[in-house]
Amino acid sequence: MHCWEIGPRGGIDSLRQSERPEPAPGPGEVVVRVAAAGLNYRDLMVLAGQYGSGLPDTRIPLSDGVGTVAALGSGVSGVSLGQRVIAPNFTGWRDGAFGPGLFGHDLGVTADGWLADTIVLPATSLIAVPDSVSDATAATLAVVGGTVWHAMVAFGEAGPGKLVLAQGTGGVSLFALQLGKALGAEFAITSSRADKLERCRELGADHAIDYRARPDWAAALLEATGGRGADVVVDTLGFPALAETVTACAVEARIGTLGALSGSPAATASASQGAIIGKNLTIKGIASGSRAMLAAALDVVARHKIEMVVDRRFAFAEAPAAYRHLESGAHIGKVLIEIV
Repeated sequence: MHCWEIGPRGGIDSLRQSERPEPAPGPGEVVVRVAAAGLNYRDLMVLAGQYGSGLPDTRIPLSDGVGTVAALGSGVSGVSLGQRVIAPNFTGWRDGAFGPGLFGHDLGVTADGWLADTIVLPATSLIAVPDSVSDATAATLAVVGGTVWHAMVAFGEAGPGKLVLAQGTGGVSLFALQLGKALGAEFAITSSRADKLERCRELGADHAIDYRARPDWAAALLEATGGRGADVVVDTLGFPALAETVTACAVEARIGTLGALSGSPAATASASQGAIIGKNLTIKGIASGSRAMLAAALDVVARHKIEMVVDRRFAFAEAPAAYRHLESGAHIGKVLIEIV
């Protein structure tokens, strides 16, 4: 099998191509031939040594992908050869409550990921992909699908009558926009570029705010909504920008915090306790989503014919260039690597 490895974790230059013997499935496992894989911001953090500790330099990266079942291990049921499948990045989180032990089998981090022509997965983690969903959408859905469903729906209870806010125009925010509109919510999004904001309007954004023109973007949102603010926030900025996020919220809002684009996950919150209490806000940390959450998101994607916004596609041999494109921040939506 052909694959990429993370190497010594010195950044994108650490990526290296490798070849390994063809894997065989163990009991309860399946072999999947990979068609395409998607990048997430955390994949950059893995290469920089900022996400996951003690990882071997032979680890295969990437937590998102789609492929076709090629071999079944003993004891596998409910999975068919030739079936197109995806899986959540926490392959052990099928449903129910989150537990820290789930980090022990996190695709692309503590377990080999999708940047290879073959991957071995637990059969119980797999989700069949409907024929109506393209490879490009399926390959870029797992992390954002489970995470956004967790933050925006399972926790945030987004739907008709709710105003959802997402920050920036990366894969998480754009999928939140597409999913939120499919569920009947009002949606606000921010960006520093007019062309990206126009694309968001085309996708259904009700409020598109240029935070370069309005550094007080929270005030701009309040102006646009008659002082109401957001009922649900899919927070990709993190704690350094929390004061502004809190300002943008309505009373009783729910903030699902899952990114740290304004600083780092180790940063201290900029919002005061008083500001949070004054609006009676609820803040929840979101560590991806379960198989059940991803399956629910995939169902909406299939029923509403949602196509993930893919900014650029790269060949397997161009994996470092795909990472650099993501790192540049020039993209809107997802970055895809086609394996075959």
